[in-house]
Amino acid sequence: MARPASRNAPATRLSALAWLAGICLVASALSGCGTADEIDGRALFANNCAVCHGPSGEGAAQGPALVDGRYLPDHLSDEGVAAAIRNGVPERQFDFGPMPASPRLDDDEVDAIVEVVRELQREAGLLEP
Repeated sequence: MARPASRNAPATRLSALAWLAGICLVASALSGCGTADEIDGRALFANNCAVCHGPSGEGAAQGPALVDGRYLPDHLSDEGVAAAIRNGVPERQFDFGPMPASPRLDDDEVDAIVEVVRELQREAGLLEP
């Protein structure tokens, strides 16, 4: 004998779909902050670096220009730039004082900032496009 269809079947299906969508949203949120490609490196640079290094990396009263030969990949690797961001830099060549560490930035965010530094160097004509 065939079982009669429940009058609540559409509501049950809709409730199940809403529950599944909620699970997917939570799983997506818990999967991390995204890759360096998905992170807005320009915003990170603006919020963490530009006050000292200038919005275009041209330098400011508080920090040296990043669009300078000393910071190009053949002199300072991407890993070196990342280490400076993570760990800070003691006062060395300049009179700006030490660069503070940024321990609250995760690896993807640091990588995104490094890419912005290289983009700024390309825009300044220091690196090939």
